[in-house]
Amino acid sequence: MAVAALALTILTVGLMATNAMPEVYYSALFFGLALIFQIAPADAVFSGFRSSAFWLVAGGVVLGMAADRTGLGTAVARLFLGRVGNSLPRAMAGLGVAAVALAFLIPAAIARVIILVPIVQAMADGMGFVPGSRGRRAMLLTVIMVSFFVPMAILPSNFPNVLLAGLADSLYGVDITYGLYLVMNFPLSGLLKGILVVGVVYCWFSDQADPVAAAPPSPAPLSPEARRLAVIIAITVSVWATDYFHGIAPGWVAVTAAGICLLPGIGALRPSEFKGQSRGFIALLTVATIVGLGAVLAASGAGGVIAKGLMAATDFKPGEPAYAFGMFSAINIVMMMFATIPGAIAIMAPFAGTIAEATQLSVFSTLMIVVNGYATAFFPYQASPMLAGLRISGVSFADGTKITFTVSAVSLVTVLPLTYYWWRWLGYLN
Repeated sequence: MAVAALALTILTVGLMATNAMPEVYYSALFFGLALIFQIAPADAVFSGFRSSAFWLVAGGVVLGMAADRTGLGTAVARLFLGRVGNSLPRAMAGLGVAAVALAFLIPAAIARVIILVPIVQAMADGMGFVPGSRGRRAMLLTVIMVSFFVPMAILPSNFPNVLLAGLADSLYGVDITYGLYLVMNFPLSGLLKGILVVGVVYCWFSDQADPVAAAPPSPAPLSPEARRLAVIIAITVSVWATDYFHGIAPGWVAVTAAGICLLPGIGALRPSEFKGQSRGFIALLTVATIVGLGAVLAASGAGGVIAKGLMAATDFKPGEPAYAFGMFSAINIVMMMFATIPGAIAIMAPFAGTIAEATQLSVFSTLMIVVNGYATAFFPYQASPMLAGLRISGVSFADGTKITFTVSAVSLVTVLPLTYYWWRWLGYLN
């Protein structure tokens, strides 16, 4: 079934990447073909509906609607507008900094996007950027892409980082510490790539704000519903930020917060206001499809077949750290295109020991090279946080691809070579 799973992956990803048909159609096609031809067990096919990412998006849709209805998002946006005025570059820079700051507080990328998107939409309204305008897309893409790319360099800020650290310990007994991971990755894969993301987004979507609309109105007092929602979100963020202590998945926290918003007497949102909210349903279906696709690849063995084929085409030798760094990075980058990032990490991490033995590099160094792979995403479908952010915000997949492809292509010739020399200077590629 590995060949069938690979064919289904190419078909689904191809339809998604080209936007050849609506999301509902290719999702239905994926689930239907996987079940009819028994490409993988039903549990694997429908695993996306049980994932924390799915329920994070579900809760995020409700929280976003509540922030819009109560005016809380507008109130927070006014605080930003008071500092950035009608300058799109300043707004993008400020939003980028806010996204990075949240990455140190909240360990889930989708959760960060959920918090920022309603605020950005309200800011865009205040600056005169109507839905679909270049400036509005620029602001939304800034927070979505920075929330994904930069936190890849902060150990507890994304699930892939935590997964790699867990596999390093379970497979090799290697302890990846917060400080060392930050030193090796944040200066270039984090900070430099964040600047690159903002620059690329501005180049693609530069625009001028309406100078009259951008003048922030005098602040109005928050309604009782908005104040209650602010308390709910503050508690939610606190629980997200302390998940290392209690171990509750971010998705369950988001759903609980959403349920509280819908309770009678809270007033943040009414069930009747879900009518016409097809965008939220599509976001959920897209996330379930992508997570299920990765599970199908893993369950069918297709991921392992691809990885072994790529490894067979290489010739790792001792004393060639540049070749080992470049080739293993390339293999990881390719693998991340065929599966969801967590699935690809689970496939590639066991090969790190083989590479270390062949090249006489440390296992820690080869594990860090895996980071280069999942931090270089050419398409939004590779990561559910980007997909969810695009769907919730209403930004098209094509616009998202412009940014991911450009950022990753430029990173290959700038960030990746600089990372090699940075790691050599630190003594991890000698």
